[in-house]
Amino acid sequence: MAQMKVRAANVELGGDRAAIIAPLMGKNASELAQEARAVAGGRGADLVEWRVDHLSDISNPVIAGCAQVLRREVDLPILATFRTEEQGGRGAVADYERVALAVLEAEAADLLDVEYGLEQRRRVAFSAFEAGVPVVLSSHDFGATPGADELVARMRQMQGELLEWFEQFLDDADEDADVRSRGAGLVKVAYMPGSVMDSLRLAACARHFVDTFARVPVIAVSMGEPGVFTRAFAAKFGSAATFSSLGDDSAPGQIGLDALVVFDKATGCLSAH
Repeated sequence: MAQMKVRAANVELGGDRAAIIAPLMGKNASELAQEARAVAGGRGADLVEWRVDHLSDISNPVIAGCAQVLRREVDLPILATFRTEEQGGRGAVADYERVALAVLEAEAADLLDVEYGLEQRRRVAFSAFEAGVPVVLSSHDFGATPGADELVARMRQMQGELLEWFEQFLDDADEDADVRSRGAGLVKVAYMPGSVMDSLRLAACARHFVDTFARVPVIAVSMGEPGVFTRAFAAKFGSAATFSSLGDDSAPGQIGLDALVVFDKATGCLSAH
Protein backbone atom coordinates (compact mmCIF):
# COMPACT_ATOMS: atom_id res chain seq x y z
CA MET A 1 0.00 0.00 0.00
CA ALA A 2 1.35 3.45 -0.95
CA GLN A 3 2.39 5.33 2.14
CA MET A 4 2.24 9.09 2.52
CA LYS A 5 5.61 10.51 3.52
CA VAL A 6 5.88 13.34 6.02
CA ARG A 7 8.20 16.33 5.80
CA ALA A 8 9.47 18.03 8.95
CA ALA A 9 11.53 21.01 7.77
CA ASN A 10 14.31 19.40 5.68
CA VAL A 11 13.81 15.84 6.99
CA GLU A 12 11.50 13.35 5.28
CA LEU A 13 9.98 10.59 7.39
CA GLY A 14 8.65 7.36 5.95
CA GLY A 15 11.50 6.54 3.59
CA ASP A 16 14.07 3.74 3.62
CA ARG A 17 15.70 4.71 6.92
CA ALA A 18 14.42 5.30 10.42
CA ALA A 19 15.22 8.80 11.65
CA ILE A 20 16.88 9.25 15.05
CA ILE A 21 15.07 11.58 17.46
CA ALA A 22 16.95 12.91 20.50
CA PRO A 23 14.89 14.27 23.41
CA LEU A 24 15.58 17.64 25.05
CA MET A 25 14.22 17.76 28.60
CA GLY A 26 15.63 20.94 30.11
CA LYS A 27 13.65 22.68 32.84
CA ASN A 28 14.50 26.14 31.53
CA ALA A 29 16.06 27.98 28.59
CA SER A 30 19.60 27.58 29.91
CA GLU A 31 19.32 23.80 30.28
CA LEU A 32 17.64 23.49 26.90
CA ALA A 33 20.46 25.47 25.27
CA GLN A 34 23.02 23.15 26.85
CA GLU A 35 21.19 20.05 25.61
CA ALA A 36 20.70 21.55 22.16
CA ARG A 37 24.43 22.24 21.84
CA ALA A 38 25.12 18.63 22.84
CA VAL A 39 22.95 17.40 19.96
CA ALA A 40 24.36 19.84 17.43
CA GLY A 41 27.64 19.27 15.68
CA GLY A 42 26.86 16.17 13.67
CA ARG A 43 26.34 13.64 16.48
CA GLY A 44 23.87 11.77 14.31
CA ALA A 45 20.40 12.86 15.40
CA ASP A 46 17.96 13.75 12.62
CA LEU A 47 15.41 15.52 14.82
CA VAL A 48 15.04 16.63 18.41
CA GLU A 49 12.01 16.19 20.62
CA TRP A 50 11.35 19.16 22.87
CA ARG A 51 9.61 17.80 25.96
CA VAL A 52 7.75 20.95 26.89
CA ASP A 53 6.17 19.23 29.91
CA HIS A 54 9.59 19.19 31.60
CA LEU A 55 9.71 22.99 31.84
CA SER A 56 9.42 24.28 35.40
CA ASP A 57 7.36 27.21 34.06
CA ILE A 58 4.93 26.60 31.19
CA SER A 59 3.62 30.15 30.86
CA ASN A 60 3.32 31.42 27.28
CA PRO A 61 6.19 33.96 27.55
CA VAL A 62 8.56 31.27 28.87
CA ILE A 63 7.56 28.88 26.07
CA ALA A 64 8.19 31.65 23.52
CA GLY A 65 11.59 32.41 25.03
CA CYS A 66 12.63 28.77 25.08
CA ALA A 67 11.50 28.42 21.48
CA GLN A 68 13.82 31.25 20.45
CA VAL A 69 16.72 29.58 22.26
CA LEU A 70 16.09 26.22 20.60
CA ARG A 71 15.82 27.68 17.12
CA ARG A 72 19.09 29.52 17.70
CA GLU A 73 21.04 26.60 19.16
CA VAL A 74 19.93 23.64 17.05
CA ASP A 75 19.35 23.45 13.30
CA LEU A 76 17.42 20.17 13.41
CA PRO A 77 13.65 19.84 13.04
CA ILE A 78 11.76 19.95 16.35
CA LEU A 79 9.06 17.53 17.47
CA ALA A 80 7.25 19.44 20.23
CA THR A 81 5.69 17.22 22.90
CA PHE A 82 3.67 18.18 25.97
CA ARG A 83 3.25 14.75 27.53
CA THR A 84 0.48 14.50 30.11
CA GLU A 85 0.74 12.59 33.38
CA GLU A 86 -1.84 10.14 32.06
CA GLN A 87 0.56 9.26 29.24
CA GLY A 88 3.74 9.10 31.32
CA GLY A 89 4.75 12.76 31.30
CA ARG A 90 4.55 15.72 33.68
CA GLY A 91 1.89 17.87 32.04
CA ALA A 92 -1.72 18.46 33.06
CA VAL A 93 -4.55 17.82 30.60
CA ALA A 94 -6.02 21.19 31.59
CA ASP A 95 -2.92 22.94 30.19
CA TYR A 96 -2.63 20.86 27.04
CA GLU A 97 -4.39 22.95 24.42
CA ARG A 98 -3.02 26.28 25.66
CA VAL A 99 0.55 24.95 25.63
CA ALA A 100 0.11 23.44 22.17
CA LEU A 101 -1.15 26.74 20.79
CA ALA A 102 1.70 28.62 22.48
CA VAL A 103 4.25 26.27 20.91
CA LEU A 104 2.68 26.68 17.48
CA GLU A 105 2.47 30.46 17.82
CA ALA A 106 6.16 30.55 18.77
CA GLU A 107 6.95 28.54 15.61
CA ALA A 108 8.72 26.00 17.82
CA ALA A 109 7.39 22.86 16.13
CA ASP A 110 8.08 21.12 12.85
CA LEU A 111 6.01 18.24 14.19
CA LEU A 112 3.49 18.39 17.05
CA ASP A 113 2.70 15.43 19.30
CA VAL A 114 -1.06 15.07 19.86
CA GLU A 115 -2.20 12.52 22.43
CA TYR A 116 -4.85 10.18 21.09
CA GLY A 117 -6.77 9.96 24.36
CA LEU A 118 -7.51 13.69 24.59
CA GLU A 119 -11.01 14.95 23.94
CA GLN A 120 -9.53 18.04 22.26
CA ARG A 121 -7.18 16.08 19.99
CA ARG A 122 -9.02 17.00 16.77
CA ARG A 123 -9.00 20.69 17.61
CA VAL A 124 -5.30 20.66 18.46
CA ALA A 125 -4.51 18.76 15.25
CA PHE A 126 -6.40 21.34 13.17
CA SER A 127 -4.41 24.10 14.87
CA ALA A 128 -1.22 22.29 13.88
CA PHE A 129 -2.36 21.89 10.27
CA GLU A 130 -3.28 25.59 10.22
CA ALA A 131 0.32 26.35 11.21
CA GLY A 132 1.64 24.01 8.51
CA VAL A 133 2.81 21.45 11.07
CA PRO A 134 2.20 17.68 10.69
CA VAL A 135 0.96 15.74 13.72
CA VAL A 136 2.38 12.77 15.62
CA LEU A 137 -0.81 11.14 16.92
CA SER A 138 0.44 9.16 19.91
CA SER A 139 -0.82 6.51 22.31
CA HIS A 140 1.15 5.08 25.25
CA ASP A 141 0.29 2.22 27.59
CA PHE A 142 2.71 1.77 30.49
CA GLY A 143 0.73 -1.15 31.88
CA ALA A 144 0.71 -3.91 29.27
CA THR A 145 0.86 -4.92 25.62
CA PRO A 146 -2.48 -6.04 24.15
CA GLY A 147 -3.11 -8.92 21.78
CA ALA A 148 -2.29 -8.81 18.08
CA ASP A 149 -5.80 -8.01 16.86
CA GLU A 150 -6.13 -5.09 19.28
CA LEU A 151 -2.69 -3.75 18.35
CA VAL A 152 -3.47 -3.65 14.64
CA ALA A 153 -6.98 -2.31 15.26
CA ARG A 154 -5.61 0.56 17.36
CA MET A 155 -3.14 1.59 14.67
CA ARG A 156 -5.84 1.42 12.00
CA GLN A 157 -8.22 3.47 14.14
CA MET A 158 -5.62 6.15 14.86
CA GLN A 159 -4.59 6.35 11.21
CA GLY A 160 -8.22 6.65 10.16
CA GLU A 161 -8.81 9.60 12.49
CA LEU A 162 -5.62 11.35 11.45
CA LEU A 163 -6.36 11.05 7.73
CA GLU A 164 -9.99 12.10 8.22
CA TRP A 165 -8.89 15.25 10.05
CA PHE A 166 -6.32 16.03 7.38
CA GLU A 167 -8.76 15.67 4.50
CA GLN A 168 -11.33 17.79 6.35
CA PHE A 169 -8.72 20.48 6.92
CA LEU A 170 -7.63 20.45 3.28
CA ASP A 171 -11.26 20.75 2.16
CA ASP A 172 -11.79 23.73 4.46
CA ALA A 173 -8.45 25.25 3.42
CA ASP A 174 -9.31 24.83 -0.26
CA GLU A 175 -6.53 22.34 -1.02
CA ASP A 176 -3.49 24.02 0.52
CA ALA A 177 -0.71 22.51 -1.62
CA ASP A 178 2.08 23.31 0.81
CA VAL A 179 0.29 21.68 3.75
CA ARG A 180 -0.55 18.62 1.63
CA SER A 181 3.09 18.28 0.60
CA ARG A 182 4.16 18.07 4.26
CA GLY A 183 1.69 15.27 4.97
CA ALA A 184 -0.84 14.62 7.72
CA GLY A 185 1.68 13.22 10.15
CA LEU A 186 2.52 9.92 11.83
CA VAL A 187 0.90 7.39 14.12
CA LYS A 188 2.92 6.49 17.22
CA VAL A 189 2.14 3.63 19.61
CA ALA A 190 4.21 2.58 22.61
CA TYR A 191 3.47 -0.29 24.98
CA MET A 192 5.10 -1.76 28.06
CA PRO A 193 5.91 -5.47 27.57
CA GLY A 194 5.71 -8.10 30.23
CA SER A 195 8.20 -10.22 28.33
CA VAL A 196 10.28 -10.35 25.16
CA MET A 197 7.39 -12.21 23.53
CA ASP A 198 5.20 -9.12 24.01
CA SER A 199 7.85 -7.04 22.27
CA LEU A 200 8.08 -9.54 19.42
CA ARG A 201 4.30 -9.43 19.02
CA LEU A 202 4.32 -5.64 18.81
CA ALA A 203 7.14 -5.71 16.26
CA ALA A 204 5.34 -8.30 14.12
CA CYS A 205 2.06 -6.37 14.27
CA ALA A 206 3.78 -3.12 13.33
CA ARG A 207 5.42 -4.78 10.35
CA HIS A 208 2.08 -6.29 9.30
CA PHE A 209 0.30 -2.97 9.65
CA VAL A 210 2.92 -1.12 7.59
CA ASP A 211 2.92 -3.78 4.87
CA THR A 212 -0.86 -4.09 4.70
CA PHE A 213 -2.69 -0.99 5.91
CA ALA A 214 -0.36 1.97 6.42
CA ARG A 215 -1.04 5.21 4.58
CA VAL A 216 1.01 7.35 6.96
CA PRO A 217 4.40 6.63 8.57
CA VAL A 218 4.32 4.73 11.85
CA ILE A 219 6.44 4.66 15.01
CA ALA A 220 5.87 1.50 17.06
CA VAL A 221 7.81 1.06 20.29
CA SER A 222 8.01 -1.66 22.90
CA MET A 223 9.31 -0.02 26.06
CA GLY A 224 11.73 -1.18 28.73
CA GLU A 225 14.57 -3.65 28.49
CA PRO A 226 12.59 -6.36 26.63
CA GLY A 227 11.76 -3.86 23.89
CA VAL A 228 15.19 -2.38 23.24
CA PHE A 229 15.50 -4.28 19.95
CA THR A 230 12.36 -2.51 18.61
CA ARG A 231 14.25 0.76 19.00
CA ALA A 232 17.56 -0.50 17.61
CA PHE A 233 15.99 -2.18 14.56
CA ALA A 234 13.08 0.23 14.20
CA ALA A 235 13.06 0.38 10.41
CA LYS A 236 13.10 -3.40 10.03
CA PHE A 237 9.74 -3.49 11.83
CA GLY A 238 8.31 -0.62 9.82
CA SER A 239 8.97 2.34 12.11
CA ALA A 240 9.82 5.66 10.49
CA ALA A 241 11.79 6.90 13.51
CA THR A 242 13.33 5.81 16.79
CA PHE A 243 13.94 7.74 20.00
CA SER A 244 17.43 7.84 21.46
CA SER A 245 18.74 9.37 24.69
CA LEU A 246 21.27 12.03 25.67
CA GLY A 247 21.72 10.53 29.12
CA ASP A 248 18.42 10.88 30.96
CA ASP A 249 15.88 8.68 29.20
CA SER A 250 12.56 10.32 28.35
CA ALA A 251 11.04 6.83 28.17
CA PRO A 252 12.05 3.37 29.42
CA GLY A 253 14.50 1.47 27.23
CA GLN A 254 15.91 4.27 25.13
CA ILE A 255 19.38 3.75 23.65
CA GLY A 256 22.06 6.42 24.02
CA LEU A 257 22.46 8.57 20.90
CA ASP A 258 26.17 7.88 20.40
CA ALA A 259 25.74 4.13 20.91
CA LEU A 260 22.83 3.97 18.48
CA VAL A 261 24.73 5.89 15.80
CA VAL A 262 27.77 3.59 16.15
CA PHE A 263 25.58 0.47 16.06
CA ASP A 264 23.76 1.70 12.96
CA LYS A 265 27.06 2.35 11.16
CA ALA A 266 28.23 -1.15 12.04
CA THR A 267 25.02 -3.04 11.25
CA GLY A 268 22.74 -0.84 9.16
CA CYS A 269 20.07 -1.46 11.79
CA LEU A 270 18.12 1.69 10.94
CA SER A 271 17.83 0.84 7.25
CA ALA A 272 14.55 -0.67 6.13
CA HIS A 273 16.34 -3.13 3.84
